[in-house]
Amino acid sequence: MENDSDLADPRHASAALEALEADRASIAARVASPGWYLTGISALVAVFVAGPALGGDRSGLFAMLALGPIVLAVVRDRRRRVRPPKVGGVAWGWVLLLLAVVLLLLSISFGLAAGGLAPWAALPALAAAGATFMVGRRLDAQLRRQVARVR
Repeated sequence: MENDSDLADPRHASAALEALEADRASIAARVASPGWYLTGISALVAVFVAGPALGGDRSGLFAMLALGPIVLAVVRDRRRRVRPPKVGGVAWGWVLLLLAVVLLLLSISFGLAAGGLAPWAALPALAAAGATFMVGRRLDAQLRRQVARVR
């Protein structure tokens, strides 16, 4: 395409720019995380926060929580077929805020389990899952905007 002399013609150049814009829109749509990925990560975070209410031996839980995100990320990246650009400082701020919220909800879950109110640990677990899902959607929207405005 670099050596194509038809691009000197305004009609061909306009068509090439429209095709480029369509490709950019396609890549921006493909770079977003699928709904099943965010749902899976949110579910794993919920299980992590509800962990104190599950009793004594949680070794299987920790194995699932260690391998689950890795498996989900590998499957997502193979289906996505697009490597997204590096995230900026705003995205890291959202991730740190999410980490703080999840750790706060985890400590609430520990308190409920220690107080004999283990079934109530489902509430902070659901809140953590919701926060994870919302932050994931926000990061996806930011990533799509970042890819769409690349010039």
